[in-house]
Amino acid sequence: MTDPTLGELMVGVEGLALLRLLHADAAETRAARLAETRDVLDRPDRGSPLGTEVDVDEGYVQWSGSYDGPLRLFAVEGAAVRPRIDPWPAGTVLDAACGTGRWSEYLAGRGHTVVGVDRSPAMLALARPKIPDGRFLEGRLDALPLDDASVDAAVCALAMVHLADLGQAFAELARVVRPGGRVVVSDVHPFLVTLGWQAQFAGRNGRAFIRLHPHLLSDYATAALEAGLQVRGVAEPVLTREAAATPTATLIPEANEAAYVGLPAVVVWELARP
Repeated sequence: MTDPTLGELMVGVEGLALLRLLHADAAETRAARLAETRDVLDRPDRGSPLGTEVDVDEGYVQWSGSYDGPLRLFAVEGAAVRPRIDPWPAGTVLDAACGTGRWSEYLAGRGHTVVGVDRSPAMLALARPKIPDGRFLEGRLDALPLDDASVDAAVCALAMVHLADLGQAFAELARVVRPGGRVVVSDVHPFLVTLGWQAQFAGRNGRAFIRLHPHLLSDYATAALEAGLQVRGVAEPVLTREAAATPTATLIPEANEAAYVGLPAVVVWELARP
């Protein structure tokens, strides 16, 4: 298997843009997309590698230093998550797959006692100094190192997309949250993952990416319900121009915007344990 190339991505983005414009009153714009596609095929850099794939563990070692960037989806995701966790009364809250502590910091600022869990020691090393009173543990989403019913609520942000199967992760969230507690799960929207979005970052030797797993919305709902959680709400905020920061955003900006802006960016689930 050969690594994908920048040229292949650019042609794909031009095609996606053309599809989205196909039934719009935009004949000149469609013609521009076709013309630019021809130009892309003649670009000398079209064979440049799009990035090297790394596994989750090595990827987050390399990514940890720049993860607080912030990343392209953070603003869109944050605007949808905050209204769902802001009403929570102060309590003990799990930040599952906490990374460098983005949501841990926010939760601590709202008076919560934070328990952060992540599989990456490199990410945890950056999270701990941000919340000195927090408790941070190494562990996996499908095997949380917490006792049953030991937290009042839980957040899991942009992480389940790294799992091939959702069932055990939702079962673990349901297990550690006390009866009456709430769970908020955000993730990269399956629409984007199906279109080829990966977790892209600047690696040690240039562009790198961690492969993401596409899960249908029904997969999330089924996993949550089978874990005994109740679905209280779901949101699908869309990509903004700023969030559509792909490798083609500066190379073919008009096509990049036409292809991506307005597509569902993340999915946010609001759940409750009866």
